[in-house]
Amino acid sequence: MNLTAQKSELIKWINSIEDVTILKKIEVIKSETSFDFEKEWTRSISGDELRERTKKHLKSLPWKK
Repeated sequence: MNLTAQKSELIKWINSIEDVTILKKIEVIKSETSFDFEKEWTRSISGDELRERTKKHLKSLPWKK
């Protein structure tokens, strides 16, 4: 199925929807912004930092002995 046919099918389906909940979910999908890899990369942590944070978190848990 080509892109034009897929779009046409989706438009027909959306026009037939009566459930407000489904329409709101579609609206959320529509309003999502695209993923910005570079922006996310600047917010990331290294593997070593992840390992240290995990160790710290595990040590802070109330383990039964």
